[in-house]
Amino acid sequence: MNKKIKIGINIFLILLVGIIAFLIIRQFLVEGKVRKEINELYSLIYAEQYDFDLIYGKLNKIISEDGYAIVENSAKEYLGDVFDKVLDFTNILNDEKIASILTIENFKNDGKDFKESKEYLKKTKQNILNLEAEMLGNLKEETIMAYIVDENLEDSYVNLYKSFNFAKSKELKNKKETIEKTVDDFVFRIEKEEEIIDFLVKNKNEWSIKGESINFNNEQLSNQYNEMISEINE
Repeated sequence: MNKKIKIGINIFLILLVGIIAFLIIRQFLVEGKVRKEINELYSLIYAEQYDFDLIYGKLNKIISEDGYAIVENSAKEYLGDVFDKVLDFTNILNDEKIASILTIENFKNDGKDFKESKEYLKKTKQNILNLEAEMLGNLKEETIMAYIVDENLEDSYVNLYKSFNFAKSKELKNKKETIEKTVDDFVFRIEKEEEIIDFLVKNKNEWSIKGESINFNNEQLSNQYNEMISEINE
């Protein structure tokens, strides 16, 4: 083999290695870009305060191409559904009517049978329990993978999807525990309020409203009421 041929082969090999290195680096950079985008969106969805413009801006825009775009879109569809549930969850938890049930104003307006209050508490408890089931369902691996399983992607793309924070076992476990604890605390409050309302209905002839306070006809009932109120405020 003469010198010119050897030089030509060497140049070809150098170019080939350079092209392969470029493609690998490009793939690495694109993967990093998509992973950063999805993980940032995931963090925004579970932030203490929601930046709706930023969240929906990310949800409605695909920043990658080809297979990466499919992965990104699948992840954003999943996170979009999750965010819908998170908003519903937050709205229930922050509903001011829960806090107003045991106010003197509500005693005046809905007492002494408290039909509206009892129905509202029952409905709210069922709503939060139904939503909890849906949110826990979204944290299951089979649910997460259902958003991408039908896309017929190469394993490398599926593995990228699995590497997002929202799909990691530790994150799923933490979110599950947080949701369950939050719902348990919320349901506890509702059930305590239901107990107090039932107590007031049962003893409706033994109390009255004077000014901005509730007064019972005997000390025993007053003590029972105050004890139940203190259990909620602990």
